[in-house]
Amino acid sequence: MEFIQKMKKREFIEMGLKALAAVLAAFLAIILMEGMIYCIELHALKTAGKGHVTFSNSTVAYCIKEDDNKYFVIYYNEGTEKEWSATKDVYLTEAECKALKTQNKVKDVEMHAPNAFEFSITPVHYVVMAVFVAAVAGFFVYKFVALTKEYKGIEDNFKKTGTIEF
Repeated sequence: MEFIQKMKKREFIEMGLKALAAVLAAFLAIILMEGMIYCIELHALKTAGKGHVTFSNSTVAYCIKEDDNKYFVIYYNEGTEKEWSATKDVYLTEAECKALKTQNKVKDVEMHAPNAFEFSITPVHYVVMAVFVAAVAGFFVYKFVALTKEYKGIEDNFKKTGTIEF
C-alpha cells in the first residue's frame, strides 16, 4: 500500500506540473495572438487608413514615431462609429503633432502608440481568452478526476487481492 501511495503522490505532482505548464503556455499563446492582432490592425491603419475624423472636445491623437521627426497620427474618438481613424501616408513633424492640441483640433496628444488594451482588445477577446483558459484548466480537472478514480480502483483491488494490477 505504501508503494501505491508514493506512486499516486508522484503522479499527482507530475499532473499538477503539467497543468501549470499548460495554463502558462495558454497565457503565452494569448499574449502572442493579441500582439499579432494589434500589429495587423495598426499596420492596416498605416497602409490603408480609414479617413480621419477629429472633434476638438473628444479626440485623442496618438503620434507614432516612424523616422527622423516623422510621426504617423492615429485619432481616437470614443463612442463614434469609427473609433480609430488615420489618413494613410500623412506624416507630421513633432511640432505639428504638439500643435494639434494648441490649435484646439484635438483634446489630447499622446506621443506614443496606443496600447493593445485601448486599441485592439475588445470584450469579445476577453470572453475568448477566458473560455480558452477554462478549457485548458477543465481538461486537467478531468484528468485529475480520472486519475483519482483509477487509483481508487487500484487501492480497492490491492485490499481485496493483495496484488497490484495496472
